[in-house]
Amino acid sequence: MKLVLKISGKFFDEESSENLIVLKDTIQRLINEGHKVAIVSGGGATARKYIKMGRELGVNEAHLDLLGIWASRLNAYLLTFILSGLTYMKVPENLEEFIEKWESGKVIVTGGFQPGQSTATVAALVSEAIGADYLILATNVDGVYDKDPRYYSDAKLIPKLDTETLKKVLENSQSVKAGTYELLDPLAIKIIERSKIKVIVMNYKKLDKILDIIRGKEIGSVIQPM
Repeated sequence: MKLVLKISGKFFDEESSENLIVLKDTIQRLINEGHKVAIVSGGGATARKYIKMGRELGVNEAHLDLLGIWASRLNAYLLTFILSGLTYMKVPENLEEFIEKWESGKVIVTGGFQPGQSTATVAALVSEAIGADYLILATNVDGVYDKDPRYYSDAKLIPKLDTETLKKVLENSQSVKAGTYELLDPLAIKIIERSKIKVIVMNYKKLDKILDIIRGKEIGSVIQPM
């Protein structure tokens, strides 16, 4: 199978070597079983820190987006170096570079591509370009909830949903400003719909369960494109 793993920037905020070890072991197991893998990393707290400072000083949104992109690429290089031997050692900076490097057969790790485009959109574009069997969104919650579990203790996990339902869930909780992208932004959803990409949302604490998921075990939420 061809898999795209989108790693939330919050994964890096924890500064946990244990999380990174689990990720490395998981990628190695996937490769050993013959799967091809691409990874897209978010910018996390590093991106938010610089974006916040820039915004307070009047930096425009396009330039703030660039700060977020560079932070995501820093995280991508961390993963590239940790996975050394498995990965292509240069992080692609656009879709054309990604496609070229994908032909190497190595694991390709990337961050952001361009201003106005979240790393969720990058993950959707990459999935579309390689004809991925799954786009796996590894974030800090167990899946998609009917409302934000950070603020509502009675939020309920939705094991299976389509993109129309997802839009309704997200419509009041998403922003298009730099540093505020959450699960999937509208452009990412459009790409998923046009190319019928199957999406799995899971907690990055359960990365060791990815093989179980692609074998059909229900962990997290499955999003079916409309």
